[in-house]
Amino acid sequence: MRRTRLSAPLAALVTLAALVASPASAQGAPPADDAGPGIRFNGLGRTYIQQTDLGGAVAATDTTTTATAADGEFLLDLAVTAQPYRATEVRGVLRLRNEFGGFFGAGVTVEVRELYARGVVADVLAYRLGDMDLALTPYTVFLPEADGVVNPPEVFDAQRQRVYYEEFYTGRNTRRFQGARLELGLDADGPVETTEVRAFLARLRPTDFETTPARYLGGGRVGLTSAPLGPTDARATAGLNLSYVWDDLDSGNANSGVRNPVLTLDAGVSVLDRPDLTVGLVGEGGWSAAARAVQRDSLGAGGGVDQVVERTFEEDDTFVEVGVTGALPRRGARAAVRFVNVGPDFFSAAAQSKRVDYTRALGAFGRIGNARALRRVGLFDLTRDPSVYTFRVESQLMAFDPRYNNALPYGPATPNRRGVRLDAGYEPDGGPLAVEAVVALLSEIRGQGTTELRDFALARVGADLALGPLVGYRRGLGVQLGLQLEQTSRGGEEVEAVDLSTALVEAGLTAEVYDGLDVLLGLTHRQSSGREYVPEFERFNDVRDFPGPFVTDDAETLLGAGLRYRFRDDVYLTVQAQRFAYGDDATPDDDYRLGQVFALFHMPF
Repeated sequence: MRRTRLSAPLAALVTLAALVASPASAQGAPPADDAGPGIRFNGLGRTYIQQTDLGGAVAATDTTTTATAADGEFLLDLAVTAQPYRATEVRGVLRLRNEFGGFFGAGVTVEVRELYARGVVADVLAYRLGDMDLALTPYTVFLPEADGVVNPPEVFDAQRQRVYYEEFYTGRNTRRFQGARLELGLDADGPVETTEVRAFLARLRPTDFETTPARYLGGGRVGLTSAPLGPTDARATAGLNLSYVWDDLDSGNANSGVRNPVLTLDAGVSVLDRPDLTVGLVGEGGWSAAARAVQRDSLGAGGGVDQVVERTFEEDDTFVEVGVTGALPRRGARAAVRFVNVGPDFFSAAAQSKRVDYTRALGAFGRIGNARALRRVGLFDLTRDPSVYTFRVESQLMAFDPRYNNALPYGPATPNRRGVRLDAGYEPDGGPLAVEAVVALLSEIRGQGTTELRDFALARVGADLALGPLVGYRRGLGVQLGLQLEQTSRGGEEVEAVDLSTALVEAGLTAEVYDGLDVLLGLTHRQSSGREYVPEFERFNDVRDFPGPFVTDDAETLLGAGLRYRFRDDVYLTVQAQRFAYGDDATPDDDYRLGQVFALFHMPF
């Protein structure tokens, strides 16, 4: 198929973005939180224009799919922060957005992206009403890490950060909610030195006043920290955490809904705390219940009709995680070894819901070929497509792709796992090398569709290397590396045997060739082979069916190259080209390629 060059309108808009991105537009740093009473304006401006081409074997015979797609946006998020006095703040973010190709008001949208009020009462009680970010523990309220990522090359950061900004991902595993939050902190001179109390209530979805009830999330945490103990001045911490998702059956005409309470206790003790060595014990354990509640009419004592809520289906389970942590602060090294046991029926909606919804339609080339076959989510989409991402809390385990993450698809709270997990890091002050590593050896607790148990082995390593000081280059020169290897196996008869191997490799280079001008190069490659059974879930985390063996022998390669000019550290213009190739040895006629050229101007102010 003939390759399409950059269209004239797209080239003109790329040039326009470069002209708009003058040094003057980078002035005006965001004000500090303690700027004092008054009204402040800040926000984000973004221009994004891209063109994508389809090629490869599947496109050679495709007479129905348009070979080129171009889109983009011009966006301004204007934040207005009103602070009548020091302890109170009201903030709203107004979004103005114009789609690429929309002129004279066509395609323009105006919406409120964020709205909240927050403050402090008597310098003790902090409150927040409206939009808020929440996280408790990995088993209660938590956003697991994204699939297909270990330590991504910097060339892919621009589009990925655009996706994360749209989905309210903060980088701290928090989830975005709308509701109310209270926080209270108390200090004392007794055995308990500090007490922290947090409580929150959020609405996950509204009712449609018919069959869909309103859904809520409530809970909180009470945390205690002891005074220094013993000759080593060791400290102990403990926290009681609650996460409860429920449907309000009094909203609308719905007569059934979910109930999902999760209660956990976490604790830690610093056994040794010295400048050159720290050792501690950590752990968390808890319980969850998942039920389907049905509201029925019942004859009351006075002869009237009462509404009674019954539970037609209920299951509960527990989990425990205990381990030892250690660090060499002066050397910048740390490690933790944990034993984990998460029950097969453990369910925590606010901790197990994934970032990626693999059932959603893709934003570009969702169907390809004359047969209009659905294209699977790939590395290309995980890097740039916000339509496959979500911050929603789901009422049952979401679908996942074992080619990207099979050992822990739902993060640390993945149910039906028992084994050992090692986390380690090395990042000395001023050193050229930083390394993060995770190793997990896990097995199932209960077989799925068979009494045989699957075994999982996971190794993940990411490293950043500052080459400039090592080779005598006075400007910035850095390398990003990532590697993830997974092996899943299960014995038994041929029909139940599992043997799946996956590998993900990342390599990137960032080089400053002139003041503020960077050359960006990157590669991400995934390869998988073998056979697995991927379950379909119903009723929280129960297996409904196995649609057949999942057989894979495919590979994906994503290449990126571009230039980035930084007017300031967080204000930049980047122009890049990316090439993606998918190949399946079993069906070579379905192989395809995607090529993208884009320009993105990013300006927080």
